[in-house]
Amino acid sequence: MSYQVLARKWRPHDFSSLLGQDHVVRALTHALTENRLHHAYLFTGTRGVGKTTISRILAKCLNCVGPDGKGGITAEPCGVCEACRAIDEDRFVDYIEMDAASTRGIDDMVSLLERAKYVPTNARFKVYMIDEVHQLTSAAFNAMLKTLEEPPEYVKFILATTDPQKVPVTVLSRCLQFNLKSLSPQLISSHMAELLDKEQISFEKPALRMLASGARGSMRDGLSLLDQAIAYSAGNVTLESVREMLGTIDSTTLIRLLGALANHEPKEIMKVADEIGARSLSYTQAMKDLAVLLHRIAMAQQLPEILTDEEPDASELRQLASVFSPDEVQLFYQIAIHGRNDMALAPDEYAGFTMALLRMLAFAPLEGKMPKSLPAAVTHKEEAPALPKTEPAKTELPAQQKVQSAEIQPKALEAPAASAKSALSAQELEDIPWDHGIATGKPVFVPQGSESAVPNLKKKAAEKTKPAASAPAAKEVKPQPKASEAEPFPPEIAGVPAIPSIDMPDDDAPWVPETDSVPADDLDWMAPPAWPEEYSEEAGVSVLPPAPQEKQKEYIPAEPVQMNAWLEAAEKIHLDPASQPLVTSAELESFDGQNMKLTVDLEKLTAHDMVAKLAAELKKVLGSDVHVTVTTAPTKYQNLRTLYAQRFLAEKQKKLSELKKDKRILSFMKVFNVEPKAEDLDLLDKEGKVRTI
Repeated sequence: MSYQVLARKWRPHDFSSLLGQDHVVRALTHALTENRLHHAYLFTGTRGVGKTTISRILAKCLNCVGPDGKGGITAEPCGVCEACRAIDEDRFVDYIEMDAASTRGIDDMVSLLERAKYVPTNARFKVYMIDEVHQLTSAAFNAMLKTLEEPPEYVKFILATTDPQKVPVTVLSRCLQFNLKSLSPQLISSHMAELLDKEQISFEKPALRMLASGARGSMRDGLSLLDQAIAYSAGNVTLESVREMLGTIDSTTLIRLLGALANHEPKEIMKVADEIGARSLSYTQAMKDLAVLLHRIAMAQQLPEILTDEEPDASELRQLASVFSPDEVQLFYQIAIHGRNDMALAPDEYAGFTMALLRMLAFAPLEGKMPKSLPAAVTHKEEAPALPKTEPAKTELPAQQKVQSAEIQPKALEAPAASAKSALSAQELEDIPWDHGIATGKPVFVPQGSESAVPNLKKKAAEKTKPAASAPAAKEVKPQPKASEAEPFPPEIAGVPAIPSIDMPDDDAPWVPETDSVPADDLDWMAPPAWPEEYSEEAGVSVLPPAPQEKQKEYIPAEPVQMNAWLEAAEKIHLDPASQPLVTSAELESFDGQNMKLTVDLEKLTAHDMVAKLAAELKKVLGSDVHVTVTTAPTKYQNLRTLYAQRFLAEKQKKLSELKKDKRILSFMKVFNVEPKAEDLDLLDKEGKVRTI
């Protein structure tokens, strides 16, 4: 006998062995027991959750006659009568399974409905099971409506679909609808363990949990993966073999990644990312698994009892849950799921994966502290031993703020081992602002092992405070102390010479440069700016640039432009850009058929060459010679430019009236108390650019 796959070999044959669909089993069991049977059932749910299995069990319940052949409708089919065995072996003539994905037309539906008129051959009910019913055509749905609503008393319809949204409501209203649930990974893994025990195949529970997670709620998918794992591992289902078969990333790799993230070790993070690529694993899957791991950590922080000792990575997850704060976990989880969505936009998967990790590293909330150290069990690294704490040296000062000792004891600092063991180099000591500390009278911290360099540096600091030799000697002026100030700081600290006093001039006196010690050429910048020769108060000449003038809008008269022979002809005339303003600005004064007098408001538009070009174009438009005369006169706004402006404004007013019909625009105007004007609108052309007149 040929091998039979696990999904078919261990298919449930009664309601008691059906897993995960208790709500459906309960409803059908009560209906069968009380003989309250509907004529049409619709089972919906994802693939592999038991739609076809429930259909077959229901068909057996309707047609079972018991071991003695005298039984009736029951919720517990015997499994030994001819009807039960024939349905299980898929040879029962009165149980018809139809795949709507392949027989979906109206001809197939008409043929099925015609056979439904005949009574069952050797059964109590004729049961029609239509799988993937949502793939039927609209004509096929319409053809079955009447029979589905009022079928013969010996006909039962069972419909199954994975997409109930595509089933017409007219069909849904004629059926009892049951939504089958997706199965949990725990239920799938426990069922797998039970089947492997019956098959006498060795396994590891973590391997079954990984297979159950890959099933995504489908028992059939889980058993298919289990068949594949048995073949891949040669009858010994282990975690390592399942991980290699599925191409998933082991949790230890991702735990190392989170450990490096907790310790802020970018090199270690990049090392783990490179290891994932070296094993030819999917970075998209790695990002998904990282989000799953962060979810488990977040759950462990709020519900510590959710992690059981049976899980191989339970101890590491507890350590990570204690190292990360809840807000860090939420931040990393958000970056992980967004990083997975952005994988398609990244240059490649490696760039998308590493950028998401670097984003986690950049946005990790340090809170001004050193990076948190993860236990060695997670990072597999030894931590440096902590330095012994030293008590800071105490310096007692008398009430008069006088220093009794000649040297200042350096204050010890608690710091990491990497920064507190070695003394500072000479170059680093030179960079310390010793003169600032001396001038302010504050003690300067000296790391241990660097005391020998202090005297030279103090001497250098004192030399910086000496006045230059070329400068004249400053007079000693004793400043008047304020009432709120204490006595001045002692003139000598730790053997360092006191800072010489500096003359403090009167704040009210005007400042005068010391010209004796400054060359005359260097004082030119202090001279006042030279005024232009033609400057005078009466002329009002200003050296400042004129303020920019706001551009005024062109005046558009309310009275419409009166059309005439000139304007009708001008609309058809197109001169070169330099001469076209004559056409748009000219206004008709008189026209007798041969002589046309025009006026413009600019003298430059009366040029002879412009007038000659206009006369030539008028001859083409009017069909006869016209003598054109152009003179200057104030505009009456009866020109082509005003005509175009009025038309453009009318178009804006029309658009504005259309906009005001929109309820959203009216709501905007009411909320912000604005009343738009037609002049403020911008009209766009087909290319999306602002139109002009």
